[in-house]
Amino acid sequence: MVASAGAWIVYADGACSGNPGPAGLGIVIVSPAGKIHEGYEYLGTATNNIAELTAISRATELVPSGAVAVVHTDSQYSIGVLSKGWKAKANQDLILSVKTALAKRRAWRLAYVPGHAGVPLNERADKLAREAVRTRSSSMPTADALAAPTASATAV
Repeated sequence: MVASAGAWIVYADGACSGNPGPAGLGIVIVSPAGKIHEGYEYLGTATNNIAELTAISRATELVPSGAVAVVHTDSQYSIGVLSKGWKAKANQDLILSVKTALAKRRAWRLAYVPGHAGVPLNERADKLAREAVRTRSSSMPTADALAAPTASATAV
């Protein structure tokens, strides 16, 4: 886990069954105080790249504005199109939306984490994304819950 003092730590992952196919995202968010919040969202029919990008987008919606954050993803595609200048042939509106959200959060950075390599919180985000696909359902925390100083959280 890449950490910065006082930073929120995010693990964001996408999954789909078929590509495109039923898709979902999973997200694990750790507050600077160490509280863990997690959720998953069913996205309908989409590609894995859309699920990965949407997971990062959800992090920008949930973590309090003005916060410092490190967003871990196992999607080299997402890191490439969002921060390395890769040219995308598809998903341009979504990419622009995520880039715009990240640009408003100058104290954020993306960090690559190898997928399926035993990184516990990334494995958890993957499991949550697969749960969204399996159940065709969503269960996401709210931004208010993350911002509340005494918010209840899920312990890992």
